[in-house]
Amino acid sequence: MADPPVRNEEKNRRGKNMKPEIVHERFAQYLKDRDLDGLGSLFAEDAMFVPGPGQEPVYGREGIKEALKPYIASPGTFEMGAASVHQNGDLAMVQVPWRITSESGTVEGKSVEVMRRTTEGDWVYIIENPYGV
Repeated sequence: MADPPVRNEEKNRRGKNMKPEIVHERFAQYLKDRDLDGLGSLFAEDAMFVPGPGQEPVYGREGIKEALKPYIASPGTFEMGAASVHQNGDLAMVQVPWRITSESGTVEGKSVEVMRRTTEGDWVYIIENPYGV
């Protein structure tokens, strides 16, 4: 028996048809689930993350997971605006406004990101600068 047909929007969530914007959906879900390993999986092994204004970049997936711990420390809601995506083959430059609202207040920024498509077709961050600094 043949597999059921896959809807176009599902095709865009996996494999070679996956769009870079799906990384944001996954980031929001992992943040909501407080899944640090899930968040880490969105970064290339050699990625760079800029934790905030005036802070030194963090390199490597494990270091980035440590830097992300404050984001999952207190439950909150994560909202994103429409992403601006400029894709060139297996690379993408992305900007997206975001806001996290929690008991301790609201934090927001406009992320500047560089993503790379993996050989499996997934997109991962190679540079993530959530505050655009």
